[in-house]
Amino acid sequence: MRNYIQLFTICFNLFFITAQSQDVVSTDASITYGEFKFGYGITQFGRGLKEDFEAGNFSNSSGGVGTIAAYHKFKNLPYLNFGVKFKALGAAPSSGNDGYEMFFNYWSTGFGIKCFPFQRDAKSGVFVGADYYYTSQFTQKYRNTSQKVFNHQFAIGNAFAGLVGYDISYKNMGFILGMEYEIANRQGEVDGIGDKSFSNSNLAFMAGIRF
Repeated sequence: MRNYIQLFTICFNLFFITAQSQDVVSTDASITYGEFKFGYGITQFGRGLKEDFEAGNFSNSSGGVGTIAAYHKFKNLPYLNFGVKFKALGAAPSSGNDGYEMFFNYWSTGFGIKCFPFQRDAKSGVFVGADYYYTSQFTQKYRNTSQKVFNHQFAIGNAFAGLVGYDISYKNMGFILGMEYEIANRQGEVDGIGDKSFSNSNLAFMAGIRF
């Protein structure tokens, strides 16, 4: 019986030492990876945008949203990844009164950080993150084709986003499910007014791959 106990103790110690060494290697490792996600985003309009939207009684503005990013985990820095990111929204037309339609699309470039609070190697599992888009431009268009009325508005500014999700590892890749909430403020020029501020938010549900 004593021999079995000793053998079990030796095996347990070997397993513990191996697990510790693997954890150190994976934690100390420096890795770079890409990420592509696509999903569905719903836009809510704020200052400078909601007035015409509500007056025209338009339907919800929503459409496809996609991101592509490159992240890096620095050596000896557990839990965290840092990266650069591009994001774009292409919305379907919203229908309003008297045959009017409204389109709202945007693109953004910026920096991001992801934290894996339960994984030191910062490669899989639950994650939370934040993005800062230092350049973000929207295009909003109101049109009534039958009346030949077309009104375009452009604005540029910045945006902040928070995200939460889950990364499922598979060999050297990963499958990602997540949600992102973004708040943007931009400046544009308007006839008869000059400079004007515009704000909006977007809630997106996304899926993608890590490669």
